Amino acid sequence: MPAEELRAVVAELDRHLAFLTVRVVDDGDPDRGIPLARASQIAPPWIEAYREVTIAQSGTAPAGMPAAFVLQYLLDPLATVIATAAVHTPFALDADPALWSLDLDPTYLYPVAVQLRHGDHRRIADDVDRHDAAFSGYSATGTALATDLPTPTKMSSRQRLGMVEDMWEIALSRILGAAPPARRSCCLMYALPGLTACAGCPRQA
Repeated sequence: MPAEELRAVVAELDRHLAFLTVRVVDDGDPDRGIPLARASQIAPPWIEAYREVTIAQSGTAPAGMPAAFVLQYLLDPLATVIATAAVHTPFALDADPALWSLDLDPTYLYPVAVQLRHGDHRRIADDVDRHDAAFSGYSATGTALATDLPTPTKMSSRQRLGMVEDMWEIALSRILGAAPPARRSCCLMYALPGLTACAGCPRQA
C-alpha cells in the first residue's frame, strides 16, 4: 500500500475511534511504548506496574487481575483498529506484530494510541471476504500474544484464548452500536472493592 493511501486509511480510522489515536510510523521511526513484537518481554514489568497502580487506586490488586488487564490492553487496540478498518474502509490491515506498537497513558498504563507501519495491508472489495481476512490475521496474532504472555499467576487457556475472541466481538459491538456480547474470559474487575461484574461477564451466566 502506498504511503499516502495508508495515511488516508488511518485518517478515516481516526474519524471512527473515540478513545484511540492511530498514526502511521515511517521506516526508521522508533517504536514508542509497547511494540507488539516484543510484548512477551515487556509484559512482566507492565503487569507489575499495573498491579501497583491498581493498589494505589483501590487498595488491592486481586491475583490474576493485572495480567488479565494487560492482556486486554494488548489485544483490544489491535482488534479495534483492524475491525474498524474492515467495516469502514476497503482494507484488511496486516496484523503482523512487527507493524504495531502501543502508546500508554503515563499514569494509568492503558493504551491511548496505536502506531502502524507499512505492511501487507490488502484492499478487498467484498465485505465478507475482507472481514474474514481481517479476523484471520487478528486471530493469528492475538492467539500468539495471548499464548506467549508470561504471567505471575496461572492463566488458563480458556482465559487466554477467550480474551482473543472477546476483544474481537467487543470491538465489533462498539463499531455497530450493539449491546456488549457475552464473554468467555473475565477481566476480574468484579473482585475490586465496590465494583460488580461488567456487562457480558461470564460470571453472570
